[in-house]
Amino acid sequence: MADDAPSWLNETPDAPPVTVPTSPEPAASAPAPAPKASKKKSKEPAAQDVENVAAASPQDLAEMEKEQLKGIILFTRLLNLGTAVAVITHGILKIVNVFKSPQIWILGLYSCCGGCLICCLESQLKMFGIRTAISTNFGFLFNPTFRFLYYIMLATLCWSLEDLFGKILAGVLVGVAVYNTFVLIKFPAYRKLRDELAKEEDKRIEGKIRENARQQAMKQMFSK
Repeated sequence: MADDAPSWLNETPDAPPVTVPTSPEPAASAPAPAPKASKKKSKEPAAQDVENVAAASPQDLAEMEKEQLKGIILFTRLLNLGTAVAVITHGILKIVNVFKSPQIWILGLYSCCGGCLICCLESQLKMFGIRTAISTNFGFLFNPTFRFLYYIMLATLCWSLEDLFGKILAGVLVGVAVYNTFVLIKFPAYRKLRDELAKEEDKRIEGKIRENARQQAMKQMFSK
């Protein structure tokens, strides 16, 4: 019976093809975010400078302080010279004004003398013994307290001259007095280094004078 059955009953249906799932393609990797600049990098130079200063020898620190003091000395001299020139100019203008009272003339003369003293002190002139005379007779100008009082006295003279320029100069003198006092207190070696720099300037000036004299002598010798 089984043999008599139609052939299509005996045929087993083919198994459906097995579909292998295809793996999805890997997505394109997104670019990695740029690393944020670390704040520590900005602090590294400052920290390195502090470490360098801390690692410096006492001799190097002394040289650094000396160079800093040289700049302060130059600025202080220019500031005092400019103030002194302004005070002298103001005093001369009051003296030559014939319409002012004799009292104003005398105050103008005093302010001129005070400005000349500051000018001679800061210019460090060696000729005619000016520097030696000022150091010997006006040493109080290197004392913070006495120098401050001197500038205040000069400021009162300028204020008493009864004009706007004098009042402005009085305010400038008070400010310069405070600055000078601060420098003299903060840097005790101010006067010593200032004298050393003045001697170096004298040597350079003398060297230039000798060089000019030698050149003039050579020109005269060959011109003959």
